[in-house]
Amino acid sequence: MRSSLKKYGSFKRDFNFSDFDQPMALKLLGYVGMLNRCMDSAIKTGNPNESIMTFLKEMGLALNADRTYIFQKNAHGHYDNTYEWCNEGVTPEKETLQDMPAEAYEAQWGGAFANNSGYLIRDMEGYKEADPIMYQVLKRQGINQLVVSPFYFEGNQVGFLGADNPSVEQLDLCIPLMQLASSYMASLLRHSIFVERRGNSTDTLTGLSSEVAFNKHLLDEVALIKGTKSDVQNDVVYFDISNFKLFNKEHGYQEGDKLLQKMAAVLRREVGTYWIVRPTSDRFYAVIEDERVDDVIRTVHDVMEKYSVSIRAGIYPISANDESPGTMMDRARMAANTTQGNYRIYYTRYADQMEADMVLSNYLISHIDEAIAKGWIKVYYQPIVDTFSNKISTYEALARWVDPQYGFLNPFQFIDVLERGHLIHKLDLHILELVCRDFEDARKKGELSPVVSVNLSRYDLELDDLHEQINAILAKYGVGRDQVRIEITESALINNSEAVIKDHISRFHEDGYLVWLDDFGSGMSSLNSLQTFDFDLLKIDMAFLRNANERTPIILTDIIDMAKRLDIKTLAEGVETEKEYDFLHSIGCVLTQGYYFSKPLPRAEVAAKMRDRGLMVETAEEHNFYREVGRVNIVNPDFSFRDRLNDQLSEMPAIMVFLEEEGQYKTICANHTAQKWAQVLGIKETSELDDRLNRAVGANYALLNQLLKAAKRGEDADAEFEFKGRQGYMRVREVAESTSAHAYISKIVIFF
Repeated sequence: MRSSLKKYGSFKRDFNFSDFDQPMALKLLGYVGMLNRCMDSAIKTGNPNESIMTFLKEMGLALNADRTYIFQKNAHGHYDNTYEWCNEGVTPEKETLQDMPAEAYEAQWGGAFANNSGYLIRDMEGYKEADPIMYQVLKRQGINQLVVSPFYFEGNQVGFLGADNPSVEQLDLCIPLMQLASSYMASLLRHSIFVERRGNSTDTLTGLSSEVAFNKHLLDEVALIKGTKSDVQNDVVYFDISNFKLFNKEHGYQEGDKLLQKMAAVLRREVGTYWIVRPTSDRFYAVIEDERVDDVIRTVHDVMEKYSVSIRAGIYPISANDESPGTMMDRARMAANTTQGNYRIYYTRYADQMEADMVLSNYLISHIDEAIAKGWIKVYYQPIVDTFSNKISTYEALARWVDPQYGFLNPFQFIDVLERGHLIHKLDLHILELVCRDFEDARKKGELSPVVSVNLSRYDLELDDLHEQINAILAKYGVGRDQVRIEITESALINNSEAVIKDHISRFHEDGYLVWLDDFGSGMSSLNSLQTFDFDLLKIDMAFLRNANERTPIILTDIIDMAKRLDIKTLAEGVETEKEYDFLHSIGCVLTQGYYFSKPLPRAEVAAKMRDRGLMVETAEEHNFYREVGRVNIVNPDFSFRDRLNDQLSEMPAIMVFLEEEGQYKTICANHTAQKWAQVLGIKETSELDDRLNRAVGANYALLNQLLKAAKRGEDADAEFEFKGRQGYMRVREVAESTSAHAYISKIVIFF
């Protein structure tokens, strides 16, 4: 039978025992007997969960599979991995496979499920051509072979049973066994629903309330409000542990279970009632009085931080209009999800807009392929202007979604949604393709095209063949790799390992791309990223200029100076006024971008606007020429002449800091130029300099001594002098004083 199996495709869920030889038929009858025993046990003990797990284990061992499991559709029509058995040494996946969009699974499998058929993948590499997206998902889990079979309630497909990596020798057994098992599983799962409705199941790990009992209590709360029998406002509160998946990965699942038990104990103590439930993983719900809810959440947060973890929470006020416990709980969780990625705010209250946002999110996830195919995704361009050439150096390509139902959508409405759904690569690669089409079109028309930067999400870096896909798109349209810049956001550095980022940057450089770091300064590891990663350009977000103070110019100037010293180009984005542009130009920031020049527009519109403003596009030669000009450091000109740093004399001032105690001066700091001057004068140690200064040996030491004595706080002492036939200038200022000491800074310049 195995020879007839195809690389991948559907199989019918009906068969006759007469189709098999006697040994195989007897083996299948044995499993039918085991399934019947599982059903009997579930009915007698009232615990179908144990029977389900028993069968998953027996099936997994029989097939020599890595993993057997059940997925069920939840209230949103998404799939939850509700049961799993893993062979020895196999990493569990259940906790990470929750609320998975059905579209991802049903792109290929949906047709089979709709026809009462299962689906087999015998050759994963062969399957790649049929469904490259699901291929990536399965391959990351180490799955090379897979068999899934759907099950139904009342004629509706509500889930599927699966086995990962069954042994090749057991494929003959695998398909009929899955056909049998999926039907039995439907009955067992239906029985588990009946048990839960009776409220007999509790959380065996934490001892918390059953979900059924909790749901009934929520309905009782609503009934009390409707009957005006309660004047106390109660809330449904959702809790989860931030990065719980990572905790399990680092500490192991046994420690993860212990952490869940600690969380349950903290909630029991602080909530003070029975009404706490953990439906799955690290998701907890509780009913808490509204007047206490803020204090409870803060206390739970503070206590859990002692275990080196943080929590998120969402609050939904129960009202007389509520009808479904599931909706109340979903809304509390919805509120908590809005705090994702925000390290300062860890809980919030539900607002009606959140539900509208969720509806939009589901729409975007389910329509991204259609949006790409039907041209709803547009590429807009924003010019990047060189402050030295005063011409357009580059365009940044930005995505816009013009939807027939929702109209014009801005990036903040769909980027995060697609990232959470791990679908952002579809958008980013499509934008790159639209950019390349525009390059090709301009080339055919003989038009000059500037360099274009494209954005990659941190989730794009998860693709195994990211570089191959990017290179293939450019090759398809004959676009040179020197015409495209790759932008990686700073958040990618936080959400991916150092080795992964380094490897990607290295690959891009090897392939001939320049790599830009976007949103520099927005994360927590900016300086570390400069030390660790080889970026070609920093994009500095100018948003903080909106709240500028006297420190802002200093910060920007030092960032530009530091980048120049590291030979990294700089670009300031968010420039809105001529004053900002002029300041950036004055400190040597080469590239600027923002609404001062233009908001992002379609290609033809932005080109027309730039012509109206008299802004031309740099030629390729000008582009390369001004990149070299931009390396000049006008903030720190000495660095621009760094090849002369070993000269005996320097044009930079000699700066020294002196400490005066009991009338004696001591040098406590000297810059590079001052140290070079000391060498010219034959001084090897600062103590020798101090001796000459205190004894006023020679005219110039005597002059410096006099100036130090004359300087007062707020009043500089200065004088001109002569040294080896050259004119010089000396200035001294008192910078600090105490009852026993004074500190001074001196600046000495020689005019060449």
